Amino acid sequence: MRYVRVKFAFPPSIRHPMHDFLDDGDGWRTELLTWRRLPDETLVTLFRVVAPRERYLERLRAVDPIDRFETAPGDDAFYLKAYEQLGGPLETFLGAFVDTEFLSVPPIVYRSGGRLSFGLIGPPNQLRDVLSAVPDSIDVTIERVGSYGGGRRLAGVGLTERQREALRAARRVGYYDVPRSGSVADVAEAIGCSSSTAGAHLRKAEAALVGASLDG
Repeated sequence: MRYVRVKFAFPPSIRHPMHDFLDDGDGWRTELLTWRRLPDETLVTLFRVVAPRERYLERLRAVDPIDRFETAPGDDAFYLKAYEQLGGPLETFLGAFVDTEFLSVPPIVYRSGGRLSFGLIGPPNQLRDVLSAVPDSIDVTIERVGSYGGGRRLAGVGLTERQREALRAARRVGYYDVPRSGSVADVAEAIGCSSSTAGAHLRKAEAALVGASLDG
């Protein structure tokens, strides 16, 4: 299976109000886990939200296209199921991936600055047509093209998705090069959080990997 990871940058003029909200805090993000379009064109989405719950919901209540929503608690975040009527450029963006063989690989991660990134599995010969259907005002960057690894794990290691994301970013920016060419600050910028948070993710992930390796 062929895999591509793509990053999009939405300009303020077509950014969803809740995407804009992420600019208010350091390291705030939302992760779209799954979604479905109902026969009446309502979009039902399930998010994991890393942001202050009450502030987020207060802003959400002011978004007209949101019909209703439900929440559930999480360990360091909360979960949101929302029912929304979409239209305009955002609907055009989603429509670019309809009627293709591409499957998205969750989570679809929304970060500050209008950034959105996710992986796709599908035939490379369709990728050009898919991306050309994305509205011109949305900046597109292909971060990776290759074979899908399916999230392989080192036996006995239970890393969180955020820790894996930090490790991937660290390798990408040269943090593990010899000599080292990237910094914790570079990792933090890549995953949209503070340097102290990025450093904590890396230390916890590295400790788990080292422990699993030495314990056999």
